[in-house]
Amino acid sequence: MLSFTGLVGTYVQQDIETRLQQEVYKKQIRVREFFTDFDRLRKGWVTEDKFRSALSMINFHFTRDEIEEIIRRYKLNDGLVQYTTFCNKLEEQFLNSEAKAQVFQAPQIFNKDEEDTVKRLMLAIKRKIATKRIFLKQPFQDFDRTACSHITIDQFSRVLNQLGLLPKDQYLQLLIRQYIDNGNPKEVNYEMLSGVITGIKHNPKEVHPDDDFIEDKEGLDLISTLFTSKKLTDNINTLEQVLKKIQGDVVMKRIRIREFYKDFDSLRKGLVTESQFARILHLQNIPVTEKEISILLNHYKIDSIPNGQVDYNQFCEDVDKIFTIKGIDKSPQAQVPQIDDTTTLPARRRYLQMTEQEAIQLDELLMKYKQAIQNKRCSLETNQVRVHHYKSILKNSQLIQLIPRPLFTLNLLLKRFVDKANLNEVNYYDFCRIVDQSDEGVAISRSHADAFKNYVKSDNVSQAFIRNDQPNDFEDLMAKLRRIVKEQRQRVAEFLKDFDKLRSGTITVTQLRKGLSMAKILLSDAEFQLILQNFGCKDKPNFVYWKDFTDQVDQVFTTKNLEKVSPSEDVPLMSTQYNYGRVSITERDRQVAEVVKKKFQYFCKATRLDIKQFFQDWDKLGRNKVSPKQFRQTLATVNFILSDEEFQAVVKIYAAEDDGDIRYVQFINDTQPPLEMQTESGASQAYVGVKPKEKEKLQPSVLLEQIKVAVKIKRLRLGDYFKDFDPLRKGLMPTNKFRGVLSQMKIDLDQESLDLLETMYVVPEDPIRVNYAKFIEDVEIVFTKSGLDKDPLMKPPVHVIPTFLDPRDALTSEEEEALHAIMLRLGEVVKKHRILLKPHFQDKDKTKSGKITFTRFRSIMDFHKLPLTDDQFRVICKRFAYQGIEFNYVEFDEILKKYENFYQ
Repeated sequence: MLSFTGLVGTYVQQDIETRLQQEVYKKQIRVREFFTDFDRLRKGWVTEDKFRSALSMINFHFTRDEIEEIIRRYKLNDGLVQYTTFCNKLEEQFLNSEAKAQVFQAPQIFNKDEEDTVKRLMLAIKRKIATKRIFLKQPFQDFDRTACSHITIDQFSRVLNQLGLLPKDQYLQLLIRQYIDNGNPKEVNYEMLSGVITGIKHNPKEVHPDDDFIEDKEGLDLISTLFTSKKLTDNINTLEQVLKKIQGDVVMKRIRIREFYKDFDSLRKGLVTESQFARILHLQNIPVTEKEISILLNHYKIDSIPNGQVDYNQFCEDVDKIFTIKGIDKSPQAQVPQIDDTTTLPARRRYLQMTEQEAIQLDELLMKYKQAIQNKRCSLETNQVRVHHYKSILKNSQLIQLIPRPLFTLNLLLKRFVDKANLNEVNYYDFCRIVDQSDEGVAISRSHADAFKNYVKSDNVSQAFIRNDQPNDFEDLMAKLRRIVKEQRQRVAEFLKDFDKLRSGTITVTQLRKGLSMAKILLSDAEFQLILQNFGCKDKPNFVYWKDFTDQVDQVFTTKNLEKVSPSEDVPLMSTQYNYGRVSITERDRQVAEVVKKKFQYFCKATRLDIKQFFQDWDKLGRNKVSPKQFRQTLATVNFILSDEEFQAVVKIYAAEDDGDIRYVQFINDTQPPLEMQTESGASQAYVGVKPKEKEKLQPSVLLEQIKVAVKIKRLRLGDYFKDFDPLRKGLMPTNKFRGVLSQMKIDLDQESLDLLETMYVVPEDPIRVNYAKFIEDVEIVFTKSGLDKDPLMKPPVHVIPTFLDPRDALTSEEEEALHAIMLRLGEVVKKHRILLKPHFQDKDKTKSGKITFTRFRSIMDFHKLPLTDDQFRVICKRFAYQGIEFNYVEFDEILKKYENFYQ
């Protein structure tokens, strides 16, 4: 920061009395009070030593020469100093505005070379501001908290430095010297500087306040006043008219006018100064002119001195009479005027005066317009419009030709409906309301619209966010961009081509980033710099080949110039998988992960653990994913501890591509030990997640019956799913959509079942289409039968859900005896200890289907101290298995209750 010491004596040369006057006015010091203590008899003079003591009490830094100069000026012949003349000199600025202006006009002493230097400096600053389009005034106003148009020298130089306009030290001192105008060498008038730079003249030609106004005259020709920007003067000449106008504003804006005056009257005297009285009216947003203020002051001012006292208490009582009357409690029969539309009319409308003859002519004209509108059945729906718009509407609606004197007619209409204190706006709403009564709901709609007039929409609260994504390489970044445009189905070129008017294929770096932001593709600085490295123009700095960039991104949809490629040549598929900051999986990671999976598989088999329920406690949204920290914490909960190397290997193998979370379902499927049971032939059969290997060929009737059962249990309406893919209701759809609809209905079918189902309902003439209408008719037989409206006596057959017990799962005689013995023992224990198993089964049955997994069944039995051997568990699962993949706990509980009755 530059130092500006020495400016006081060097650049601003002022008389000591002028400096004192400025300090006294700035601090509002009563100088005479310091001398009266030394002059008991109030003679008006004191000794020299007492005069020096009084000057020292003013707290102004005098030099020895300055004190001697003051004493010399006011010293009498007898050695005394006349302090009254000195105080009168310092206080004359409070009484005389000309003396105040002379005091605060700092002399500026420049030689010819300095004047030329200042002119060249101002010209250079002005040229730079015009070139860079700099707003000069606003940065200075940020430091001017009191709105006095002055800031300190340090603040002045800081703003110039921020704007890049700071000159050298010697030129800066000349600039500061040029705009020190209040006698304080530490403050600069930035308002004068910005005015000179932007061409504002500080000494404009005096304009009379009524030059832009016209008086309200009877013979006013409104047609000739178009585009003159003239305003109408208010014909307010009495106190009663001014009060009615203020009362209208107070009622309309619901202002408590007395509360504003109390802030300026701390002692509650009921008086404020003249300047405060006018300022308070402006603070309340009550539009009053100088003429109206003078009318108020003539009535409520209690003295005749400049800026005297005004009785605001009486003024507030007169204004508040619109609400109530003071002392109404003492006059029971007094009536307060009712507030209606006419109360606020003086504040809302400013009508022109019309003669009695003009009023009669206007009524006749409006009646003719009203009759013409009713005959033509036209509607004039259009509050305030411009005068020339109003004239055009009347001309287009052929209403202005109804009168032989159109100019006189139009002038008469404008004189009635110009009510906004200017000659360019017409209140078309009042005109339409008088002549057009076709719409009875206009008043209702207008009141409803006015209810939202002052509605303030709250700003959206947003927080700043800095992206720090770091791509591994360029291909990784392009894969991310391709995935974004593919998911959002966007054409990035549509957001960038508007910046390239000449279709040169290049745009600026700023335009590229702006276009990507418009496409909601938010990139970090590292990603954006990587794009610039690969698509930046080498011959044009700060330009980018946007066309090449969009061609590579759009390869996820199609390849450019595909028509030139041979049909036999394969088109490469662009990758959309990206790994930001992820290390590739090494062979060592795969080996470690395989060891962990084997260890966990043995751990689950030894502890009979169903780990999925522990992961589901963290997966509240059912995403089948948890965070790496939750994954490790879950394994630690069941006492399966992983080392850091093992944990990192598992994370790399099972991490999701989009967010890096762990796919615990895939981990469980890879590590869950299948439950194997020995069949009669000695071959092992898996009951958990694996279907029997020796499976007979699926029959169409069996498949259709399975679908019927699923539809009846889930209460599905097949037509609602299929009709969304068949807008023309032809009853046909492609095979791929047919499979998609089955997937939406959560009807899980394997590939063999889907192929068989398509074969059953395929259209012979079109092998790629399926007759889904026939499929719906065959399946919905479980609810109703088609054609019942034509045969009222026919009853639809009752559908009975068949058993899905596999014939190979039928128990042998030895297994039935073993199952009977197991159920007897379980019934005895459950009866003796009063154990309720079904609620525990239901807690694990999230879908309320009546089935749970085999491992969940065994874990619940172990929890209740009902351990089963492998043979016993195999027999029970074989008996109560549902489709070979789930345990039917409902049937198991019903049969167990029968065994409990044996011990009653």
